[in-house]
Formats: sequence, C-alpha cells, structure tokens
Amino acid sequence: MCATLLCVGMVQIVYGQSRAVTVNVELRDVLSGGGTGDGGTATGSNNVSFLFDTEAKYRQTQTQVVEDQLRVLATKNYNINLKAQSANFTSSTSSSTLPLSILKVSAALNGTNTFSTAVVPTTADQAVYTGGVPTLGQGFDFKYEIEPNVLLVQAPKEKYNVVLTYTVVAN
Repeated sequence: MCATLLCVGMVQIVYGQSRAVTVNVELRDVLSGGGTGDGGTATGSNNVSFLFDTEAKYRQTQTQVVEDQLRVLATKNYNINLKAQSANFTSSTSSSTLPLSILKVSAALNGTNTFSTAVVPTTADQAVYTGGVPTLGQGFDFKYEIEPNVLLVQAPKEKYNVVLTYTVVAN
C-alpha cells in the first residue's frame, strides 16, 4: 500500500500542470484640474466679486484672494493656463463693456502666499502658473487685482462680468 501511495504521489508530481499568468500595469498620463474631480475637491468659490461703492475703493487697488480655487492631478510636469471667454467684461443689463486690461490674475500653491507674476486675461491661453510637478491633488490659490483706473469712474454703473477658464497643460 505504501508503494501504491508513493507511485500516486509521483504521478501527481510528474503529471502536475502549471500555468503562467501575466499581470499588466499600464500607466497613462493624466492631467486634471478643476473644482471637483480627480484632483480632489477645491473648496474655493467659483465667483469673485469686486464692489466699488466708496471713493476709497475707486482710489485703492482692490484685491480678492480665493484660497484653494483649483485642484490639480498630474502625472507629469504641468503649467496652468488662463483664458477669458470673451474679449471684455460685459454688463448684465446693457451693452456696456469694460476692458479685460483692468484685471490682473496670479496663482500660488495653496497656503504659500508666493504668487506668480500677474497676467492680464485675454482670449488666448497664457500661463498663469508654470513649473508644476506631478501631484495627486495640489491646491492653488488665485489672486485677482483691479488697480485704480479712470475707466471705472467713467463707465456706466452696472454689474459687469467675464468668465475665466483655467486649463492644466503638460509642460
């Protein structure tokens, strides 16, 4: 009986089967930026408002900083571009406009207060932040500034707006 068990054991070893399994891991570049999504949820507002309702506000540079306004997920180096969706600020109640040149925008890594060189929005893509490195969710603060300008004093007193688009692009 021992000899039979020994033979059965050998047969199993001799006739045992194996199988090779290939495990694939495919990595693709991802560039994502937004208020919500792959880069995480940015907590900063999608609206930036300036109110000129006193003499002092017309005479001084007005600044709005929106913390954590954009989150980026990137598997490669990147820049953040800024583009205005129209050539001017437009009134919500008339055909009046204000030039984009009244606004300057800059960006900083969330919480650093070291803002990039400010850019004036145009209808063409332009870099507002350069030198981003791969990240799983880097937040960005944005600073918006309007300096004293006679155009603001002379323009019809209405509410104006422009839509700005931020895009994460491979560097």
